[in-house]
Amino acid sequence: MNETHTTVRGTVITDPTTRRVGEDSVFSFRVASNTRYQDRDTGEWKTGGTLYFSANCWGRLAQRASGTLVKGDGIIVQGRLLTNEYEKDGRIQRDLEMRVTALGPDLSRMDVTMRRAQVEGSGTSPEGEGAVQPQEAGGAEEVMEIGSRDADDAPVGQAAVGGFAEAVRV
Repeated sequence: MNETHTTVRGTVITDPTTRRVGEDSVFSFRVASNTRYQDRDTGEWKTGGTLYFSANCWGRLAQRASGTLVKGDGIIVQGRLLTNEYEKDGRIQRDLEMRVTALGPDLSRMDVTMRRAQVEGSGTSPEGEGAVQPQEAGGAEEVMEIGSRDADDAPVGQAAVGGFAEAVRV
């Protein structure tokens, strides 16, 4: 089967959701990606067409991504593009979907502080000795701050807790 693997830089345009499908978690959101170019005659920057698609993260990626993104975030997604066909009102409709294999913030659009994820079941990070680990006293977990700015240039942050994150306005 031919599959198209690609990387897209875009913006989250819907509120992300997490749902269960059997034993798996699926983290889903819609992405828009615009092309921008400078008109050679006028020197003006113009916006070209927009690519819209649904992004679906499965398994461990869904667990780690759940709660980290909010509508309006700049992201870079990588995965397999698929076209889904369905019938609606007697007409064939098509929807573009990306099965995401990698997801991250667009660092040209936000400030980010990162923490390495733990290796599952080992209690250590992939880097071993000296790597940052969640605190275990009283159920407290390590928190990292991810800062960015919203449309009004007000600070926006996300707090990641124990490998997962939730969006918070600061």
